[in-house]
Amino acid sequence: MGELVTVKHLTFSYPDQPTPILDDINLTVDPGDFIVIAGDTGSGKTTLLNNFKKELMPQGTRTGTVIVAGNPIHEMAKLASAQTIGYVAQDPQAQPVMATVIEELAFPLENIGCPSSEIERRITELANFLGLDQNLNRQIHQLSGGQLQLVNLASVLILRPKLILLDEPTSQLDPLTAQHFLTVLGRINQELGITIMLTEHRLSTVAAMANRMLLLQNHKLTFDGTPQGGLKKMAADPHLKFFVPSIPKLFIKNHVQVPHLPISVTAAQQAIREKDLKFQGVPGTPAFPPKADQKPILTINNISFSFDGQNNVLQHLNLSVNRGTWLSIIGKNGSGKSTLLSLITGLMTPQHGKIHFDHQLVWKIKIAQRIRQLSFLSQTPSLQFTSDTVRDELVVQANELKLSDPQHQADQMIARLHLNPIQGQNPFDISGGQQQLVGLAIALMATPNLLVLDEPTKGLDPYTKIQVSNLLKQYQQAGMTIITASHDMEFCAKFADQCGFMFAGHLNTLLPTKSFFADNFFFTTPINRIVRDQVRDALLPGDLKLINYLERG
Repeated sequence: MGELVTVKHLTFSYPDQPTPILDDINLTVDPGDFIVIAGDTGSGKTTLLNNFKKELMPQGTRTGTVIVAGNPIHEMAKLASAQTIGYVAQDPQAQPVMATVIEELAFPLENIGCPSSEIERRITELANFLGLDQNLNRQIHQLSGGQLQLVNLASVLILRPKLILLDEPTSQLDPLTAQHFLTVLGRINQELGITIMLTEHRLSTVAAMANRMLLLQNHKLTFDGTPQGGLKKMAADPHLKFFVPSIPKLFIKNHVQVPHLPISVTAAQQAIREKDLKFQGVPGTPAFPPKADQKPILTINNISFSFDGQNNVLQHLNLSVNRGTWLSIIGKNGSGKSTLLSLITGLMTPQHGKIHFDHQLVWKIKIAQRIRQLSFLSQTPSLQFTSDTVRDELVVQANELKLSDPQHQADQMIARLHLNPIQGQNPFDISGGQQQLVGLAIALMATPNLLVLDEPTKGLDPYTKIQVSNLLKQYQQAGMTIITASHDMEFCAKFADQCGFMFAGHLNTLLPTKSFFADNFFFTTPINRIVRDQVRDALLPGDLKLINYLERG
């Protein structure tokens, strides 16, 4: 069988951008491939995917050819495109168009003229294959992020495409939900033979599932081969080494010679047994010693909250956060994390209980005073954008805060978060990760006493994530209190002082970060999973020292 996709000399530039975002890309995709596309923010990953589907091809200057299933992409009819190529976006909320799950699955079939009997049969079969049979009559707005992303996948799978494109499909999902989604994706590839191409910053799971990795650097395709080979190439690069997941990083760092670089937990455990590797913990000195005192800056007493007056999202929740602490709240999608953060920042008011910030009821603090002392980054930072350029957004915020010399304040924040390349762009035209950085810049303009961040690493590539996290630690060292809600276990393990688990409207007992993850079995880090029998509280590669291995490459 011939190639499913052939790309020859593809070069693409966005309007008014002098540098191509894709520069002379050449590749082929075979039927049944599972390909992960890696690269930093702005390297062209999403643009490459969008050039494989006619309806998503961006406006700009394009040369070269893209051929899918024997047809030049620009010549494909809409019906052929829908039945050949499926697409799942990063934001689960962005794709659905109908009110219920069954209507969402029927909609694409109706669009291609399927008879009613065929529609019913296809929905029945697919719902049972994906485990959606119990949710068919549910309203779309009632679904969790993971359920919704599964419905999005189902809505393209029901057309039985040859190729499914996915743009960071798990970036907004908690770890267990993300793992379930990727497991389903693996079944679709292995059992149905459908070709998968996806972009992803979190490579720890998908690199173990994929048979190929494409690496984009400086808008060029610099690697096309096995994931193991791609990770080794990334590990040797000063910038891309941050993209290498913890498990392969541990083996590369210690020069352990194995036939195949372990990526999954199972492969790593097997290699540890075969090589009889022994590890010990590295005490070390934290790069950012905690500066918290024992005086609470935030106290929450017995709050309950409901959107409909009947079903409580939060139930008699209590919390005390000491000044100077970094607290990370972990939990599944729909557990109430975002609701809690909105209440903490005074954007909503609980039906029962009280929230005190610096000994004041948070919702009674005057808005002008509150925005100077308490800043919030939501999951959707673009909701607060109002200006034509990124720089103007920061100037507006500086004026709102009545800061001296707003232009200078904006310039400082642009430099601090490395926003110079996009400062003149419209904030609605930049990538999701870049929007996240702009939202964080706006939140930091006030240098607040309390910074509240909802999924702060969403959309950030691993290198940018480390730079941002180190910056936040510097603010914490200067006295800022930080509360984050996050699905990123390794981010929480590396930077938070305390962690708590959110479940069914309750926040479980807060624990020091190492104790929290050492006591968890499911919500923990890959390193903890593979070595907890030897070093119980090891969470990251830097927590370990290999003490008995002599082979060196």
